[in-house]
Amino acid sequence: MAKIITLTNQILRQKSKPVVFNKETAGLIKELKATLINKEGKVKGVGLSAIQIGVAQNIFLAYSKSSKKLLVFINPAIIWYSKILTAGIPETKNKYEGCLSVPGIWAIIKRSKSIKVKYQTSNGNWQVRKFTKMTATIIQHEYDHLNGILFIDRALQQKSPIYELAKDENDKEYLREIKLT
Repeated sequence: MAKIITLTNQILRQKSKPVVFNKETAGLIKELKATLINKEGKVKGVGLSAIQIGVAQNIFLAYSKSSKKLLVFINPAIIWYSKILTAGIPETKNKYEGCLSVPGIWAIIKRSKSIKVKYQTSNGNWQVRKFTKMTATIIQHEYDHLNGILFIDRALQQKSPIYELAKDENDKEYLREIKLT
């Protein structure tokens, strides 16, 4: 299990490099899974890019709601975006997007409802698949990581409010709007 890199580390702003398949590729996939899912099987998040554990390679994991599995994306390219946008994460009660590398911060991000992705699987085979709704949102978020883009950059670009988790005087959690500069 690797340590997840957070916002202040400039590696998150780097563009990742293409993956050249070798013995380390399977180990990196295993490391990403071990970082995202603890020994008890509890999931920390719905996606994780290699850059978030300090490896600048084009690889990420994304949860598929339809298959209920973590999918592996290697050297991905989003080759088509639908013009229809979502406002927040589809198929969830909590529409706010967050990130393991930006803990405690949330925003509603507009993303394409459907996308087509060309990518390699963990065995190196190329495929093209269409993804929709929640899975499409997760893939777009992780794909941004490969290009040094964070969800808060998207929020600022879209002029969406950004929130942090706070507690009131009764210790009840709520989202408080913050300004990033």
